[in-house]
Amino acid sequence: MRAVGSLYVDAGVDEIRADGRTLTLYRAGRLEGRVPVVPLERVVIAGNVRLEARVLHLLAGQGVAVHFVSARQGRWKAGVYGPEHGHVHLRVAQVQAHLDPARCTALARRFVARKIERQIENLHAWLASGPADRKPLADARSGLAAALERVPGADLETLRGLEGASARAYFQAMAAVLPAGLGFSGRNRRPPRDPVNALLSLAYTLVHAEWAGLLRTAGLDPAVGFLHALEYGRESLACDLVEPQRPRVDRWAVDLFRRGVFRGGDFSRSGGRAGCWLRPAARQRFYPEYETWAEALRPGWRRECYALAAELMGEVQHAQPVPGGE
Repeated sequence: MRAVGSLYVDAGVDEIRADGRTLTLYRAGRLEGRVPVVPLERVVIAGNVRLEARVLHLLAGQGVAVHFVSARQGRWKAGVYGPEHGHVHLRVAQVQAHLDPARCTALARRFVARKIERQIENLHAWLASGPADRKPLADARSGLAAALERVPGADLETLRGLEGASARAYFQAMAAVLPAGLGFSGRNRRPPRDPVNALLSLAYTLVHAEWAGLLRTAGLDPAVGFLHALEYGRESLACDLVEPQRPRVDRWAVDLFRRGVFRGGDFSRSGGRAGCWLRPAARQRFYPEYETWAEALRPGWRRECYALAAELMGEVQHAQPVPGGE
């Protein structure tokens, strides 16, 4: 599936080749489509797809991020990006902020507050939509409001506890606005065990991949975060910035299920696996829905990345500005 700036390669394509500045898509040796690299910004590849090495050379040379994901498991596997951003002063400033307890905690408080605020907004909107059982939503909203009041004075460990407890209460309440037949009772993953969690996992994966790419474009290191501690192989800063975006994903996903865009039959639990997965045909409908939703948010995501870069650079004197900053 192709949209302006994005290409999603899933069921229906098993090979990608490069022809000049155009990607050619094949299935069983038969040409299925041609996609000019300009104006692509991202390519998402799910499943077992063969690539010519020059495909990656072409995309990386044009600054197009390539994300490899497991569509069944809703997990990001790897990414290919263009040349490393050269703004070393910015990365030094980022590490300095991470090592400064006051700065690190202040940024973490911001991320947690934004997430809880948006969760409360969702609960308020769902209450207004008139579900049959309003009490879980009202109780969760009160609990999250109390947690939000504690954020300004919380240390890092307390912040992490507030974020986790708020998320559990919020997801339990979210079940009140979803069709009962979906079997949703809270967040679960690796593997997701119901249709709602399966869709959320795939959407969260795509959002995380986009933010990791944006951070690299802005010259930031996705691995050095503030709310999330450093951990081998984890893109902690991307995790930090995705946290406030999760409630936006949740609200979009709830709307899809409530409108019947996706139903239980679009998901598979076959094959003796413990998890639940979007069927290939349903994924072909998922990507356009995701693209429409994400396209409206991407300018704000980009501005937020550059705003963080500019804020961190304020801690270092005599450094060059971030190229292309907004």
